[in-house]
Amino acid sequence: MRFFKTLHFLSVDVVLGACLFQCLLTTIFLPGQCPPLMVILALAFSVWIIYLIDRLIDNQKPIFNSLIHDFHRRHIFKIKCLIVGNFLILLSIIIHLPKYLIIHGILIGFLIIAYWALLIYGFFDRIKFIKEISTAIIYSTGIFLYVYLNEWEAPFVLLILMTFLFFLLALQNLVLFTLLANSGLKGDFILKGIEGVFVCLWLAILFFSHLSVFMLLPFLITFVIHLWIHYISKNKQWAWLGEVAFFSPLFYYLYAIIST
Repeated sequence: MRFFKTLHFLSVDVVLGACLFQCLLTTIFLPGQCPPLMVILALAFSVWIIYLIDRLIDNQKPIFNSLIHDFHRRHIFKIKCLIVGNFLILLSIIIHLPKYLIIHGILIGFLIIAYWALLIYGFFDRIKFIKEISTAIIYSTGIFLYVYLNEWEAPFVLLILMTFLFFLLALQNLVLFTLLANSGLKGDFILKGIEGVFVCLWLAILFFSHLSVFMLLPFLITFVIHLWIHYISKNKQWAWLGEVAFFSPLFYYLYAIIST
């Protein structure tokens, strides 16, 4: 259990969830295809670096106090070495990517640097949940980047709606655990609003698009797990389950294997 807890503290579960959803979305919009290995690895190490640096910045603020933040404070030197190692690996991966992906990845990189600057200077402390919204936007953009740059035949409206659907999932996760970690923070009505919009959008896509229920099922599974944490568990110690919930694309691939 200690090994898996360490992986969670290092955000490895977040990385795996991001890669699985990238593969699922590629399967949906580019039938019969999977992202090239180098694209998956580029996303994996990018997400990992971003989350590790995000924790380092958070730890500069005394208001953050959790097992994850305590872990990062105790192992700060090792984590900094891990970030440097991951960055060097990412650079070795990037040189194998198509030029158009590198260019757009650099643009997202500038967006992330701006996000970190705002985080360091306390901008996100002024507006409730703006940090969570910004994080969800960056996360969704990175995961959909390969699809957006390679899909030209899928209905553009459907692609936008699916992007927003995933954004709502990411936002639900971030807002939920922010509320659980800060009992005095009011905003449950915002979380309920996110959940309501997600349900309506998921049903609309199911009934008015060509996508099968099995393609959309991973989104629903991830959503329902977070509902359980929100309304039944109500405990921030289940944060690991909220991240593992993003492994839900495995159910789609399991169905695909069984059905063939």
